Amino acid sequence: KKLCWSLSSTTSVKTVPSRVNPTDGNNVMIERAKRYFSLGNKVKQQLGPTNADDLKRELADDFEFVAPLVGPLNKDAIIAATVGVDFAEGFPDFDARYHDFRIDVDDPNRVWCTMRVTGTHTGTFQFGAVTAKPKSSPPICVESPPEAVSLRFDEKGQVREITTGYPMDRRVGNTGGLGGIFGIVEGIGYPLPTFLTRTTGEIISPLLRAIGFALSPPDKALLCVPKPNKLLPEMELLNLTTQLLEKKFGTQNSDLLAESFTFSGPVVGPLTKKEFLSTFGSFNFNEAFPDIDYQYRDMRVCPYDPNRVWYTSSPTGTHKQTLNIGDKSYPPTNQKWISPPECGSMQFNDDGECISLTGGYIMDRRIGNTNGLGGVFGICEALGLPSPFPVFLLYTPIQNIDRLSKMWKEGYLLK
Repeated sequence: KKLCWSLSSTTSVKTVPSRVNPTDGNNVMIERAKRYFSLGNKVKQQLGPTNADDLKRELADDFEFVAPLVGPLNKDAIIAATVGVDFAEGFPDFDARYHDFRIDVDDPNRVWCTMRVTGTHTGTFQFGAVTAKPKSSPPICVESPPEAVSLRFDEKGQVREITTGYPMDRRVGNTGGLGGIFGIVEGIGYPLPTFLTRTTGEIISPLLRAIGFALSPPDKALLCVPKPNKLLPEMELLNLTTQLLEKKFGTQNSDLLAESFTFSGPVVGPLTKKEFLSTFGSFNFNEAFPDIDYQYRDMRVCPYDPNRVWYTSSPTGTHKQTLNIGDKSYPPTNQKWISPPECGSMQFNDDGECISLTGGYIMDRRIGNTNGLGGVFGICEALGLPSPFPVFLLYTPIQNIDRLSKMWKEGYLLK
């Protein structure tokens, strides 16, 4: 059986699995989620139903759809956006590859899973105003990064919420790190306008590099997911991950990290072993947040990337002591830090050394008090501290306009 460990880590990590097999415990809810995704299937596995009658019946009247760059959308809006989307015509071998179904630790009516889209673009694909016809021979095979997905059901069994399209590793696939349909059309050569899909920092990066504010693009070799030769046993991988968490990702024992180690987040990295230890070794989260609880859970071995283990965390803590971030120190603010759920992963080589670490990928931007930011950027946002670089660079231009509009309405720009 596939193991799915639930971890708790305030000062240490529990090594005894408290949840075995993510499909057990609330199988009815998980089967309900699988049934929803399969409605009207014309391919191996579509993203979800696209028939108006199915959607009207399955979605609750107070339904809400939230993706990283879209939403919240209500029931009528998601039906209008979804009806008529035909993956079978554009991608006959389309497969969303939903896997790792599991129940939310705090909400028994919420089911999480991972999506990893693949499909060969051999026909015309219609999405809104985009008419995507094959451009090349051989045709493009699109592959999206792994994406965090969730469905929440109400007491009637209808779908109350869907969150989807949250990338878990920007290095994977050929969509430029984008999830959802935005990523699919980007991967086949029909990108949507960058002000909708790319952060302000990405868009103006050439200018930022010209003035010395941004680093040069990373070596493409560092942006590839490693491929170990030897598959390690599942229990060994889980134990290695637990050990690395206990040693604060290797900052307390660098021998756990391979010399070829890299760290990659949604914004930061890839960092080499030396850069990672220098940067992350300076953080003192446990001291600055005496009540910190990382809430590690849902540890599971990846079925696609060899020797890779995924996990979820939802860090919280109160800023009671001096916080060190890089060469900056911040006195206590007594403010609470509540992070959205974040996805991380570790990958190991044949000798059990960590060769790749990912983190900071949020799974639901509505949760917490970080305005949808993960990692150090989320901490700064929650505590009202200066970010390592301007926060507006982390949002798309459209999101920045929405943020300014909200601030104007709330009177912040008038103070």
